[in-house]
Amino acid sequence: MVKKFLTEVKDGITAETWWPRDFADDNKIAKYESKDLFTGESFATPKPEKLLLRILQIATKPGDLVLDSFAGSGTTGAVAHKMGRRWIMVELGEHCHTHIIPRMKKVIDGEDKGGITEAAGWKGGGGFRYYRLAPSLLEKDQFGNWVISKQYNASMLAEAMCKLEGFTFDPSDTWYWQQGHSTERDYIYVTTQMFTREQLQKLSDEVGENRSLLVMCGAFRAKNLEDFPNLTVKKIPKAVLTRCEWSRDDYSLEIKNLPLKTDEPGKPQDAAPRSKQQRRLAVEQPFLFEEE
Repeated sequence: MVKKFLTEVKDGITAETWWPRDFADDNKIAKYESKDLFTGESFATPKPEKLLLRILQIATKPGDLVLDSFAGSGTTGAVAHKMGRRWIMVELGEHCHTHIIPRMKKVIDGEDKGGITEAAGWKGGGGFRYYRLAPSLLEKDQFGNWVISKQYNASMLAEAMCKLEGFTFDPSDTWYWQQGHSTERDYIYVTTQMFTREQLQKLSDEVGENRSLLVMCGAFRAKNLEDFPNLTVKKIPKAVLTRCEWSRDDYSLEIKNLPLKTDEPGKPQDAAPRSKQQRRLAVEQPFLFEEE
């Protein structure tokens, strides 16, 4: 534990070990705040806004980014907004629609008169963006193997790589390798195939001298990539390509060469003809399955 004197604190306040009710409020007050905010069923375990006020006073400054990955009823975001902090809230349950969004709309419209509104001098303003997470990229097939979800396809992979590399996803109807662009002459091409030097040479010729192309591929076998000044070649992350299979649900075995049966040790072999006549007949008689 680090001891810090009041004279050493330039911004904010010095944290105390014990926070009594008059300093940070309590759950009873939080219940009253929740009932005033929500017309329907109030949140089961709300936190008082004053408690979050104290925490953010200690840990943040105006303009800082506050993350609450278990947003609940949205108290953290509401307090951060009133205090001039940026915020991100994450919630898996339906509280996002039943509590968080209605609450933040009231904060922005200046209709939330409770909590720290008066202490913070909050009058309303600002805004927020709401995002819904896409379905999981990975799922297990009937054999328990991790595969890429059937809801995803190659076009979605290209769009994801565009976002990762800072390109705008905009597939061309004319050129297959123009799946996105960063400028008017800089493009991106995403494919899971492996490139050889000959294929890269052909692609480089199609791109031309006045354009550049970022190639995101499964693999490539080519040295001296500087021979293609208009191409930048990268591999798609292995986490996607090596551990997953694209919606595969047929695992039929392809058997090419079966092992030959070996003679068991100690087992007697077929005896050779004993008499001269038997040996002569064995030589003269053609093999039953021999081709003529």
